[in-house]
Amino acid sequence: MDTNLLKKLSESSGVSGFENEVKEIIKKEISKYVDKITEDNLGNLIVLKKGLGQNRKKIALVAHIDEIGLIVKRVNKGFIEFSKIGGIDDRILLLQKVAIRGTKPVEGVIGCKPVHLQKEEERKKVINYDEMYIDVGAEDIKKLNIEKGTPISFKSEFKQLQEDTFIGKALDNRVGVYCLIDILKKMKRPKDDIYFIFSTQEEVGLKGARTSVYSIEPDLAVVVDTAIAGDVPAVTEKETEIKLGKGVSITLIESGGSGAILPEKLKNYILDLAKKNKIKYQLEVVEGGITDAAIIQILKKGILSCSLNIPIRNMHTPYSIFDVRDLKETIKLVKLIVEK
Repeated sequence: MDTNLLKKLSESSGVSGFENEVKEIIKKEISKYVDKITEDNLGNLIVLKKGLGQNRKKIALVAHIDEIGLIVKRVNKGFIEFSKIGGIDDRILLLQKVAIRGTKPVEGVIGCKPVHLQKEEERKKVINYDEMYIDVGAEDIKKLNIEKGTPISFKSEFKQLQEDTFIGKALDNRVGVYCLIDILKKMKRPKDDIYFIFSTQEEVGLKGARTSVYSIEPDLAVVVDTAIAGDVPAVTEKETEIKLGKGVSITLIESGGSGAILPEKLKNYILDLAKKNKIKYQLEVVEGGITDAAIIQILKKGILSCSLNIPIRNMHTPYSIFDVRDLKETIKLVKLIVEK
């Protein structure tokens, strides 16, 4: 496993709608392994590896590159007020380090009214994001050229925790991006045309997958994303049985059916592949949350698609945790689907 690449992907900034830094890393990694790289109007990277077969099918592998984050709303007396981009729980924001990604990155910390000055009733309630501010420690913030609409990403280090576990920001979905890069680098000339789609703006409405896959209209689309691991004290197995280290998570149904539903014939095919090749997997019924597969399934006349996911803890926070064994099992299964 290339931990240096994972570190670069995790620590780079790619707030939804502002994914250029991540895209540059991806292009540098894959350019010599592909036949064609294009970028559409929504910023999706569409990468083609041509097949050698006579009657070639089109297979799309999709991983979104954007992350949740913040954006400058207003500069107020030397402090920065912000809005949220993507699904963020206000409770995780306070005192987080952030990087304001203007022409030159500026680091700061999210603050609020000091606890010593809060009234008793104030201490009992959750502090909303619009009561917070970003402090960059500057008396004259005008010199920093921080403008309204500038993206803000969390500032946290990617590092190894234990033998198989790592922690970092934006693991949703940079671990999925890593999977696609790894498969692309190691792939021999395929029989079918394989499109590697690094999609944008998934966190704010599955936008990138909608435009990129629409233009290709593949015979099969495999979305590689992340799953919420429930093996923590605050979560019961009734809520989710997905665990770190137990293999790739195969999503059967998303958000009570309002998201993607895995077609029966595709489910049987994937499970048969996994069993025959002794790939560790978990089956997931998602109560909340959807992936790019939800929008891909209903494009044009309908596209056969599935979502294969790497379990992570602390999703949508600056400090998610994943297990490399799950990453490896996911790569194995996606490669088998593509090669068959």
